[in-house]
Amino acid sequence: MGNEKIYMIPVNDAFSINCECAFCYLENNFEKQCIEIVLGESVMEVDARIETNKKGFCRRHFHMLLEQKNKLPYGLILETHLNEIKKHLENLIYSNFSESSLQQKEGFIKKLFGNQNLNKNKLTDIIQYLENLSSQCVICERIQSRMKNYFEVFFFMWKNQKEFQQKVLSSKGFCLHHFNELLKYSIDHLSGKEFNNFVEKICKIELDNLSRIYTNVCDFNKQFDYRNANNTVTEEIRNSLLNATEKLGKYK
Repeated sequence: MGNEKIYMIPVNDAFSINCECAFCYLENNFEKQCIEIVLGESVMEVDARIETNKKGFCRRHFHMLLEQKNKLPYGLILETHLNEIKKHLENLIYSNFSESSLQQKEGFIKKLFGNQNLNKNKLTDIIQYLENLSSQCVICERIQSRMKNYFEVFFFMWKNQKEFQQKVLSSKGFCLHHFNELLKYSIDHLSGKEFNNFVEKICKIELDNLSRIYTNVCDFNKQFDYRNANNTVTEEIRNSLLNATEKLGKYK
């Protein structure tokens, strides 16, 4: 593309890849970058550690970080994050349930469970803290912000570059998650005939590709019938379960 800007390159390149969803490709690549950054120099950056100490990660990203070869950075992150959680929970638990500031911690559990008239409302602060903690993830937040930028770039290119439009319309569509996101973003970025034209074309390629995958999955299942034992199985059919999973379930 003649007037391609740097910020357009990732989006344009993603739609050149033979995959079930270009946005999954973008998201997956950026997620890997985030993992590398979190375990890289940011381990020693004060602002970055304050953020990871407070927010931590979702279950998916905790496990992705664990699977990386370099264990020390992850160990350092866990050490301070666990300490932050421990101190916060201790403060909430003992301030909510201790009878006085002089109460011994050793007697807390006995008194807590021995009190049949415990006011359940006292649990509110603890539950709220745990829910807030489980809803936060440093990596997810960065991905969400980057994906928002990618969608904005997508619509800028869609409106201004016919060549990019053709590339999108020649693609294999999108996973259902990003198809939904694309439709939602289209409401804010397009209007009038431009909006109607976009929705019509995008819905058509999505339905066409869902039909393609459905047919391939059906053909995959048929190969287990002894009557089809000698039939030639194409690569598309062999990969149909993987492709269907990516289409339905977002990137892995």
